[in-house]
Amino acid sequence: MSWTKEVWQKSLPIYERITTHPFIKELADGTLAMEKFVRYIAQDEIYIKNYGEEMFLMADMMPDKTMQEMFRAFAKEGMEAEKAMHDLLIERFGIDTAVEPSEVTAGYMAHTRRHINSGSLAHAMAAMLPCMWIYNEVGLYIYNHRTTAPNPYAEWVATYASEDFTEGTRLILEFCDRIAEEATPEVRAEMNEAYLIAAEYEWAFWNWGYYGDEK
Repeated sequence: MSWTKEVWQKSLPIYERITTHPFIKELADGTLAMEKFVRYIAQDEIYIKNYGEEMFLMADMMPDKTMQEMFRAFAKEGMEAEKAMHDLLIERFGIDTAVEPSEVTAGYMAHTRRHINSGSLAHAMAAMLPCMWIYNEVGLYIYNHRTTAPNPYAEWVATYASEDFTEGTRLILEFCDRIAEEATPEVRAEMNEAYLIAAEYEWAFWNWGYYGDEK
């Protein structure tokens, strides 16, 4: 079994908690309270800026120049698409992004940065993967369960359910599997751990968006 199939099976309970979370259910049908979405986007703006920096740091860790250039191009295109979506929603809802990172945001960024700073491409890829993979899966889930009513958050859904984002995710999954094939059983186990912790942070990120510090 490929590493991505293995780790997805291990993380399935987390993914199911995400898709049944009220944030995602209400985002899907367009009933999510604006203040909850605004709180989430303000934190996501912090996280995405950090994630973009880390994507370029990870590009430098690629095994050869061709892979480095490909990954930088991929990171640039992906970050530009997400920034355009963020800018549109920030302007539409008048979101103040001058906020401090929540405990969840800070913890998630510390987790990914620690694995990048380890110098291990396998660990770094595993820790960074949930942000892209789970967002793509959630975007596709919402798109496939969308209602006919207008959704004020439609651009968010469209970004993560797009063909470009889906194809980019597929390529990263293939690359992760190639790395895992060359890894020792111990490293694969450590990749699982890095991925599962990041997946829990994905759930916690939406949970904080919905409840703030209340829950």
